Amino acid sequence: MIKRLCIIPLLFCLIGSCSGVKVDKDVRISESDWLMCGGNIYQNNVSAYILNPPLYLWWEYNLDGGTGKNSITVADAVVFVNAMQGYLYSIDISSGGKIGSLNFLGKDAQTAPVILGNELILAFAGDKRYSLISYDVKNSLIKWRKHYGDIQSSPIYYNGNIFFGNLLGKFYKVDVSNGKMLWKFESRSLINSSCAISDSLVVFGNAKGTVFCLNLENGKLLWEFQTNGAVYCNAMIDDRVVYIGSEDSVYYALNLTDGSVLWKYNTGSKIISGSGVFNNSVIFGCVDGSVYSLNKASGGLNWKFSCRGVITASPCISGDVLYITSFDSYLYCLSASSGDLLWSYRLENKSRTTPVVWKNYLFVTADNILYCFSDKRN
Repeated sequence: MIKRLCIIPLLFCLIGSCSGVKVDKDVRISESDWLMCGGNIYQNNVSAYILNPPLYLWWEYNLDGGTGKNSITVADAVVFVNAMQGYLYSIDISSGGKIGSLNFLGKDAQTAPVILGNELILAFAGDKRYSLISYDVKNSLIKWRKHYGDIQSSPIYYNGNIFFGNLLGKFYKVDVSNGKMLWKFESRSLINSSCAISDSLVVFGNAKGTVFCLNLENGKLLWEFQTNGAVYCNAMIDDRVVYIGSEDSVYYALNLTDGSVLWKYNTGSKIISGSGVFNNSVIFGCVDGSVYSLNKASGGLNWKFSCRGVITASPCISGDVLYITSFDSYLYCLSASSGDLLWSYRLENKSRTTPVVWKNYLFVTADNILYCFSDKRN
């Protein structure tokens, strides 16, 4: 048994064989947990915890399937992971043992589970009947399930509702209590990026390269901005500025109020990665393997670091360092202020998934393997 690091354990039961997830105590959540894609509604990928290198492998778990760009959430000593073959896994952080799994998430579950205490919101694609589910882990049952078309953008929870887009180009606001649609917006092209929310506004992009800003209450279009390439990366909002990259190789800072361009930076490479915030800088990765840090106010280059493979993952900011993965099979830890390499670890396979830091642990996947690292040795 692996020693916990300041964790109060829950008690878990495995329901049958790969048929359910059940906890026999309430799942306690806090704002410091990683409850949704990007860590919060702003999508700034900043952990509440400081985890400095070097890190040591704590355990690893075979998921029997790969994961998407954003597939991991964590709360109350449990890590939840959606796998692309349609499974949800729940893993006990202390031991690396499986608590349970669900195997009915269509044929493609590459989104991040949303943790709402005892309730999980799960989105997926490849099922003609359902694509959005509310699952009760306390009682091991489905509360409701609805069909909103194939979903590959991670749902974001805010104020009793969830927001997401689908591959038909429709963007939804849904009541989390019953799964009923409150409004729908037609974007005219598939939506793969997850939205960011701030000041009663929601922002996202689509495959035609359009960035949309909608009124959170009624779904009315407030502004749209056209890039010259598909927008697959997640939007981020910080200090009333929208930060987003495009396949046109340009990273944009847009005024949240009216969508006007504050500045833009041409990286020379397609951008699929989401963003992180560190002090007065924004940090993101590119398809050519470059990691950029730009000044938030001016868009000037702070530093650039080069990996040897494609980057689709967003950086995870933890104190003064950031963690990011690449198709070159490495997990990197860089200084967030200088971009200097502080530590790296060779994974068994290429990684496309955003790392998540929770307390003294870091979670990341490489194809079908979930890794748990810690700053303490076993």
